[in-house]
Amino acid sequence: MVRMVKKILIAVDNSLQSKNAVRYVTRLSARLENLNVVLFNAQPMVSQFLVDEAKKKVDSQRELKAVMERNAITSQKLLDNYRLMMGQEGVDESRIQTVTQPRKLDIAKDIIEFAQDGRFDALVIGRRGISGLQELFMGSVSSNITQNSNVIPVWIIDGDVAPAKFLVAVDGSEYSLRAIDHLAFALSDAVGISLTFLHVRPKLKDYCEVDFEATQAQALEDLIRKGDKACIDNFYTVALKKLNEFDIGEDRIQTKTVTGLANIGAAILKEVQTGNYDTVVMGRSGVNKSFFTGSVASTVLNKISKGALWLVP
Repeated sequence: MVRMVKKILIAVDNSLQSKNAVRYVTRLSARLENLNVVLFNAQPMVSQFLVDEAKKKVDSQRELKAVMERNAITSQKLLDNYRLMMGQEGVDESRIQTVTQPRKLDIAKDIIEFAQDGRFDALVIGRRGISGLQELFMGSVSSNITQNSNVIPVWIIDGDVAPAKFLVAVDGSEYSLRAIDHLAFALSDAVGISLTFLHVRPKLKDYCEVDFEATQAQALEDLIRKGDKACIDNFYTVALKKLNEFDIGEDRIQTKTVTGLANIGAAILKEVQTGNYDTVVMGRSGVNKSFFTGSVASTVLNKISKGALWLVP
């Protein structure tokens, strides 16, 4: 098989969360060939007052230029430090590029726009990129990126994570197939990585919140169970074929089915904890095509800790 180059964008600032994101990709690169990385930092916003004044006064023009130059220098120094850190851990520096640019919109929109324009295979971010106080008033940058990146898969890194043991949450939907497709490409030449497919068997309440009489509810539960089994069996046939195309054989894959607890998201999180998985891969939506807020993906994103989550749109 021809080895395909993967192009990953890591959006960074000077936070510990960004450092953890860089560490994660650095460790993953040790298990992969043909991984190219771009480190991206959006410079601080320049005061609109200064911009307006620069249009009228020469002194303000000089001050504006000086501020922008300082921002660019500080940003490039930050990126160079991350590049050096990756190089010291064995990443070929010829595979690492750095990009800094003034903020144009807001941080999240700038990052998403850059990722889409550059046709990156994945966008990697730390769990948070701003302080807790800022988050109260502005919303988390990582949350905004995750909710609004409708084209590029987003890898959200929480904590100091070493990628090796992957849990792939599947439900038989087209969104799960997209997640499998992304996973197959990203890990096509990976070594030392294990994969477990987890299917959480749905319950009636996952489809309908109406209370039914016991007999009627049991009949509907049986119907859902039969339909779900047929769906997931067919899904695995298609998924395994896709993985095999990328030289990921069945010998590297385990499958597991569990019955949902309070909800499907809770069941996934329990499996992550009991199985000591470091990375979860899943589609951003599922069989019921629920909106992101309140969905299974949202539950996992909000509750997962000390792990990585790959969300595929």
